[in-house]
Amino acid sequence: MNADGSGGSGGPVSSIDDDLVSARSFVVRALLEPADGLAVGWAGFVTDAVTGQRQGWRRPADIARFIERQLAVAVPAVPRRRRLAVAGPTLTEVVADMLAVLGARLPATIPALPQPNVTLERVTEKLAGLGNQTGAESAALGVRTLRAGRLDARVRFQLWGGTAPLVDSAVLTLHSDLLDDREELRSAGFLRFNVADTPPAEEFDSLTAWRKTTSFDLLYEYRYDAGDDADSLITRIQVTTDPEESPSPAREQETVTDDLVRWDDQETPEFVLTGPATIRRISALVFQAGPPLGGAVTVRRTDASGAPPVVQPDLASFLAAIGPAEVTLSPGVFFASLGPAGTGLTLGDWNVDAVPDEYAGFNRVLDPPIGLLARSDRLSITYSGPGLDQTAVVYLRLTEKRET
Repeated sequence: MNADGSGGSGGPVSSIDDDLVSARSFVVRALLEPADGLAVGWAGFVTDAVTGQRQGWRRPADIARFIERQLAVAVPAVPRRRRLAVAGPTLTEVVADMLAVLGARLPATIPALPQPNVTLERVTEKLAGLGNQTGAESAALGVRTLRAGRLDARVRFQLWGGTAPLVDSAVLTLHSDLLDDREELRSAGFLRFNVADTPPAEEFDSLTAWRKTTSFDLLYEYRYDAGDDADSLITRIQVTTDPEESPSPAREQETVTDDLVRWDDQETPEFVLTGPATIRRISALVFQAGPPLGGAVTVRRTDASGAPPVVQPDLASFLAAIGPAEVTLSPGVFFASLGPAGTGLTLGDWNVDAVPDEYAGFNRVLDPPIGLLARSDRLSITYSGPGLDQTAVVYLRLTEKRET
């Protein structure tokens, strides 16, 4: 059992600090297309997000061979980051949370007697769902995976009383309380809760007290979301393609982007979408460890008429305006105008404090949507400085439907 969550992974190199991790990312694009004029089949490209090398594939084995070859390629040294708790809570944390729920049902301490308590007698981890994956839900940017784990455990309550009848009564009350709270306990993750053993009360002459214990077998399910496999947070990849062999004189280089931009304290690239397209949603994820972000966010819509944008006082007026328009807001007002998006996301450690960064989610469905009817129609979102004014990260996404 790995109680502190730090062991058991068995890193490939023994000298590597187990609390440090390196990562390589690959992007696989699959296209359903005719294969050599025969049946329709899947094919596409796989891209190394670090080196930008890209290769076409026809069979899944082509992807595996490319990844294996790229992993052997040395990449520029980058600061290694601490392992982040994005893979789920540790067993110690789960057990502590479980016992805290049960401990809230204990009776008050009787003066001059030991405190009542609840302890763990045994525990075994069990899988929940398929590989601990129980579903998915929409997040501020894309979809994230919901996960769960289960514990098959036995816990023991220990109560004290001045006499045997008093401690018997206390245990009976505890049983009744747990029975009355069974729906609440089930909602808290206690899927099964059965009495295992309740031996007779014991007298302790030295304390002038009686102790009685009662044990329960339980199945406890804990839930968490996995920020490490959050959908589509890759913003830009520099891609290099060698038509024949590397390095080829005909090497082609390009930048692949998603409808997503990342701003941080190092750079804030302009976010631009051109028509024809219909923009149906604006979403954001924001991490800021310090005070509210300074600077300004400008949203601007222009078209082929060349008319100057009409300045609007707020985001609602901008969305309702017809024709070229713009609005400039502080980052805080801009995000608040989008509206909250429920639970945020735990992702990365940009401020390098060994604590996973907590992102707040914001989301606004555009009704009616913003229509960019022609190629010359343009929607942009810009930040006032070359970088955010503090250690912070912002992801912005415009969800669109491309018109054909």
